[in-house]
Amino acid sequence: YGRQPPSPRPTARRPYGLRLAGAAAVAVVAVGGAAGAETGGASSGRPAAGTYTAGPLTVALPPGWSATGASWAGQYGADGGPEPALVMSPQPRRWAADPRLPGAFVGLSAATAARTTPAGFLAERTHGDCASAPARTTRQADVEWTVVAYHCDRGRPRIVESAGLHPERAALLYVQIVPPADGGPDFVDTLLAGVRVR
Repeated sequence: YGRQPPSPRPTARRPYGLRLAGAAAVAVVAVGGAAGAETGGASSGRPAAGTYTAGPLTVALPPGWSATGASWAGQYGADGGPEPALVMSPQPRRWAADPRLPGAFVGLSAATAARTTPAGFLAERTHGDCASAPARTTRQADVEWTVVAYHCDRGRPRIVESAGLHPERAALLYVQIVPPADGGPDFVDTLLAGVRVR
C-alpha cells in the first residue's frame, strides 16, 4: 500500500489480498488512488473527517483515515463482473499486511443476498483462532446490521464482522472492521452509520 498523495485521477489496477486472522480472508482488486481525509486525533465514536465514494458505495471516514476503491474478488454480479468494495484505514494500502493498523473492508453483493441471510453469511466467515462475542444487532442508516466481534491472541487483536441487507436494493452490505485500540461498539456503530449505497 503506497503513500501517494490524494488524487482524483485513477491509478492502474493492482491486485492485492486482505489476509486477516482466522478463516476469513477477503481478496480485492484496487482500482483507485487513496482519498485524503482531514487530519484528526483518535477516532472512537467521533464525527467523520470526510467521505469517500467508490462505485455505488459511499463511506464516512473517521478522522485521519483515507480509502481506496476496489472490486470484491470472488463475488460476481449478474453481469459477470466483480462486485464493488473499498478499503479504508489510516494507511489503506498497508492495512491488509499490517496487523497494527485499524481499518475496514466494505463490500456490496447482490449475489450473496440472493443465496443467504446476513447471519448466514457471517456464519461462513468465522475466525477459528479467536474468541467470539455473542452476535448483536444494530440499526444504522436504515440498515439492520448483524454484528459479531472477535478477540484474537495472534495477529489483529480484534476483528468485527458486520452484515446487513440494504432496504432499497436486493444486496448484502458486508463490513469487516479492525477497530482502533480505543474503538468499542460506539466506534463500530458510527462507522456502520456512515456506510451508504447510491
